[in-house]
Amino acid sequence: MALKSLASAVALSLFLSGCLTTVPDIPSSSAGSVQTRQRIVDGIQSPTIDSNGVLLTPWVRSAMMSAFAMRAAHLGLRIDPNGVPVRIRITSVRSKSDAARIAFNFLDGAEWVSGTVTVGDASFDVQEDTWLHWMPTGYRSIQEVADAVGRQVANGVALVGGMPLND
Repeated sequence: MALKSLASAVALSLFLSGCLTTVPDIPSSSAGSVQTRQRIVDGIQSPTIDSNGVLLTPWVRSAMMSAFAMRAAHLGLRIDPNGVPVRIRITSVRSKSDAARIAFNFLDGAEWVSGTVTVGDASFDVQEDTWLHWMPTGYRSIQEVADAVGRQVANGVALVGGMPLND
């Protein structure tokens, strides 16, 4: 009986963690032109972040850019100052102070980062939060959320460019 319970818990954990993917959904209406796809393969500019008046701390910004750079290198995306411009427009951020995180943990609600990425004439939304990570894996930090958003940006740019996502 205990084995069944353990197996159920592991299956639920794997299912929930599978829901937290770092591959954005790109609707065909905003997938961009064939020219954009070809130009992405030739190279992209390093992303710029437009905080859109939202308070985005420097370390969240740094975590996003670092995760983007590592994932882009893994996918074979070339960073070129003359490449296709990539812009991340932040639409919403919620980050708690360290004191609130320690005192209230998940009782104070989730932390999240969401935005819209524009690469050439294509665009897609990115977002990540801490909600689904409490039960199966413990609390997830805003650092991990920012990392996931950075990876989503790189994966989305590769998808728009028609490049395979090698994992």
